[in-house]
Amino acid sequence: MKKYKTKTSQVKQQKYPHFPFENPPFRLSMGLMKIPEQEWFEIFDQKERFFQMKEKRKLLTNNHAEVFMANPIALKPSQEALLLILKHLPAIRPDLYTQKDNTIRVKPYLKFKGEEWSTNLNENKLHPLDLAARLIQEDLIIMLPSNSSNDGTAKGWWLAAGSIAFPSRWNLKEKFEQPMEIIHAPVPFYKDQLQKSVNNFFNKMSGNAIYARRNWSLYDNPSLRQDINEHNKVGIPKLITSKNAGEQLWLRVERQTLRKLNKTGAILFTIRIHLRQLKNIVNEKGVANRLAKVLSALPPKMHKYKRTDLFSDSVKDYLSNFCN
Repeated sequence: MKKYKTKTSQVKQQKYPHFPFENPPFRLSMGLMKIPEQEWFEIFDQKERFFQMKEKRKLLTNNHAEVFMANPIALKPSQEALLLILKHLPAIRPDLYTQKDNTIRVKPYLKFKGEEWSTNLNENKLHPLDLAARLIQEDLIIMLPSNSSNDGTAKGWWLAAGSIAFPSRWNLKEKFEQPMEIIHAPVPFYKDQLQKSVNNFFNKMSGNAIYARRNWSLYDNPSLRQDINEHNKVGIPKLITSKNAGEQLWLRVERQTLRKLNKTGAILFTIRIHLRQLKNIVNEKGVANRLAKVLSALPPKMHKYKRTDLFSDSVKDYLSNFCN
């Protein structure tokens, strides 16, 4: 079994919508692709951008302590990450961002009236990673190597800071300051098939290179914020049948990027959420066939992890109406 799939040549990223369904047989793989810098962040639909940015601002206002956390050791890497993003956004999307003197301006669009933020790191009251995450739809994470931990006991790379408005069935508080092996402990087959290779890849990553990967699952609600603790409080799950699957389920894709920071050696993760109702994707060329095949190929442990075990058969019956 291939343990860690990478494509080191620059490739043109698949544009939205993302359908990252790998052909059977099932194999656990990070599926990394090296991408050009202009594809670091994803800005597509302005209506979607307005909604996601609005939701992020609401969460940062009402639930800041749950959305943002940072170990003091992560300050310098966060500063480096912010400076990269401040340089990148106006250069790639001057229609949306302008930087002048010590300010970055997010230009008006739709109902958004625009914002202006101070970028003076000596005067700005915001943590630099907190500010960076307010400028984009992506959530952000800073990972540091084991020799940078508070007490020196961390094994491997660990989560030193994060702005996570839209988790996919996890919780920042529980993952904060934890090493990769703990963060990914719930993922079936991770320890045996990926853990060593992932740590080696992180150690050997070169600065400037940016890698992208994608995860997918089916969710029975379209909420951007899927906090695992809030989800577990929900009662009986919806009854998904072959008749209502198109209406009741959403394809949720996480598009992640990894970039090692030159000066501090930290790794910056970005996480961008894409949501599409199942009924709106089944007529896309080949999607129904590919999704049906991948659902059939998933091992029981992975079905349980993705929570597709609750409705997999119903979805496959539904998809059969659209398969060639």
